[in-house]
Amino acid sequence: MSSLFSIMLLILYPEAVLQDSLATSASDTTAQLSVATKVVPFQEFFSMSKVIAIIVVLIGTYVANRLITFLLGNLAEKQSSYRLLLKRLVPFLNVLIWSSAIFFIIAGIISPPIETILTVGASVGIAVGFAAQDILKNIFGGFIIILDRPFQVGDKIEIDNFYGEVTEIGLRSTRIVTPDDSLVSIPNADIVSNSVSNSNSGALDCQVVASIFLPVTVPVDEVKEIARNAALTSRYCYLKKPIAVMAENKVYENNYVLQLKVKAYVLDIRYEFPLKSDITELMLTELNRRGLIGSKEEARVPVAG
Repeated sequence: MSSLFSIMLLILYPEAVLQDSLATSASDTTAQLSVATKVVPFQEFFSMSKVIAIIVVLIGTYVANRLITFLLGNLAEKQSSYRLLLKRLVPFLNVLIWSSAIFFIIAGIISPPIETILTVGASVGIAVGFAAQDILKNIFGGFIIILDRPFQVGDKIEIDNFYGEVTEIGLRSTRIVTPDDSLVSIPNADIVSNSVSNSNSGALDCQVVASIFLPVTVPVDEVKEIARNAALTSRYCYLKKPIAVMAENKVYENNYVLQLKVKAYVLDIRYEFPLKSDITELMLTELNRRGLIGSKEEARVPVAG
């Protein structure tokens, strides 16, 4: 009966029935959207037990990262052939552990609905984006360094007039140890936006150049042989790589001098400077023994004109 009455109303007053139907549908849709978009306050998901659990997870994550760094560092020092490989695992494991801990805190402990996560995440993201732009740049730079790998832990790099061995790649900065044993922290954002020179590119050995200035009166072939033998007899030289000796004429204090460069490979990048010193000392000792280095006056050859 009600169906027949509805049909008669639709025939007699089609516009009124259609408007009433649309109004009812819009009201129902608004109510559904209101219920669906209702966000539960974020503080309702926190309790004392959850706060304690979060603190325990954060402390445990920090301790685990420090322990892994310590253990892998010690193991790398004992296993010299795998030293670079073990040290390169540290930044990847640190990022993986912290990411897993944050995911567990949000999904496993707090467990908010997706609407709350989106709302709070958007608000926090905007606030953090304005307040910590430099920090975020460094964090993104750290991820780029880890993924792109222009260098790795254990490499010898040069950036912004700093040269040294990379000891740590963090999310905010990269630390290198310079030849004078200074620890330098370089923000990752600066590294990403500048040119980086890598001496060994992941290899344990790298090329070392030892340079010495001699009088132009010395026999070139003989001193080149002395230089080559000095590199061959050094305990730090990696003999599986070639040794090159080059001579070049230079002008120093208006006098001609012979610059002798010895290019050899060190067996471990940590012995870069001991190898350079060793080659120089052995060369000077042999040159003096053979009497090839005369007095200062005898060695002078002035530039013509």
